[in-house]
Amino acid sequence: MKKFLALVTSLAMVLAVLTGCGSTSDESTGGDAAGEGGDTAAETYKVGLVILSGDHGFTGESVRHAELEAEALMEEHDDLEIVVKSCAEASAQITEIENLIAEGDIDAIMLWPTEGEALRSAAQTIVDAGIKLVVYDRLIEDFEGLEGQMMGDNFSIGEEMGEYLNTYFADDDQVNYLRFVGDSSTVTSQRSGGMDEVIDANKFNQINETFVTDWSTETAQEQMENWLNAHSDEEIESLDLIVTHDDEIVDGLMNALDAYTGSAQLNVKLITSVGGREDTMQKFENTALDVKFVTWFFAPSFIRECVDFTAETAAMGLPFEGTAVESDGIYLIPSFSIGNAGGTHYDFEQYRASDEYAVRYSLGDF
Repeated sequence: MKKFLALVTSLAMVLAVLTGCGSTSDESTGGDAAGEGGDTAAETYKVGLVILSGDHGFTGESVRHAELEAEALMEEHDDLEIVVKSCAEASAQITEIENLIAEGDIDAIMLWPTEGEALRSAAQTIVDAGIKLVVYDRLIEDFEGLEGQMMGDNFSIGEEMGEYLNTYFADDDQVNYLRFVGDSSTVTSQRSGGMDEVIDANKFNQINETFVTDWSTETAQEQMENWLNAHSDEEIESLDLIVTHDDEIVDGLMNALDAYTGSAQLNVKLITSVGGREDTMQKFENTALDVKFVTWFFAPSFIRECVDFTAETAAMGLPFEGTAVESDGIYLIPSFSIGNAGGTHYDFEQYRASDEYAVRYSLGDF
């Protein structure tokens, strides 16, 4: 992340290094095993990134950012080699971890687990092998022996969301809301927990069980459509607020709300989210509905800081120079609010003019 603004203008020239799950590739560009003339052995470092896979959306962008940061670091450090393994399933991540350990020359591994608990045993084998382990985004709770864990500050995002809702609906006696989350990971529990600790429980009334979307636009749209079709006009008209954890979920909800042709009047005043996606902001600029939007910045480029930390700090012993702030072994990347409802850090146009937006949208193929 510390190098990234300088890279924004040159990303098109960078070739990423990627080894897919279960495949074999040529060695990544790393340092020579010996000094000039081959007489003196030079110290080299090798790092493995075992991350999620994706060809679109947040995970797809995150994979590209990880690849590009790996390439940039190897260009900066002649003695560093980084291998990227992107995997769709927990079983594939476990296999790649076993392969990296078997190679016997890995100094550090960064793990972005499909789900923390499913990777607990595999993570333990990394630590037991004497390899430094850094976990990104989805925690493995109560796990010992890590060099560090890094993630967006999900609990603070939830708290700030709750505080915003208290202020936005300060004049309302009751607020009926729906909640749409991504999955059962620590990301979800922290965001929901932070909000629930702050909102006025006597005012805010969740009128349906929480919807689990698997972070899918299509699933969220179907769930919203089904809810509208299954409820009375009175119930639909009583809905004031929709709380979500991701902008791609919001896209699906807006598709359903914009297409609604039932007899009920839609009175949703606000949708909350996490992300900072251009496409989602445009949904609210183009809708005929009188609904506002507030989201908390959470970018695919966050993963760059964890790649830096794993390679330069965990493996090479260099100082960490990112924006994440350490708290009890967890490095938290700060966020901020964006919206068109007032009271946010940035409105849409201010955000579009910011350095954060430039970084967020520096990859031309996403």
